[in-house]
Amino acid sequence: MPKIRCNCCGFEEEANKEFFFKVLGGGMVGFGGYAWIAYLFAGTGFALVICIAIVAGGVAMLAFADEITKWISEQYDCPKCRKNSWSLIK
Repeated sequence: MPKIRCNCCGFEEEANKEFFFKVLGGGMVGFGGYAWIAYLFAGTGFALVICIAIVAGGVAMLAFADEITKWISEQYDCPKCRKNSWSLIK
């Protein structure tokens, strides 16, 4: 499992499922709530296309996990020093 290390203070965190839940979970819940309230996909006739796109996105997340981890870690603040300068450790 890859880890990320803060370049400022040396804090390390494992980039596992819990890390992604912390960073992406809020955005997914927010968008899901908005889509539910706004009936975003209702009546479009593209339910199959939307499902295929979601599955393809999941496959892409698995294929490009290291690149996604690096990109997300740049958006995530270190809990120890509150900076966001990270490096990916395999």
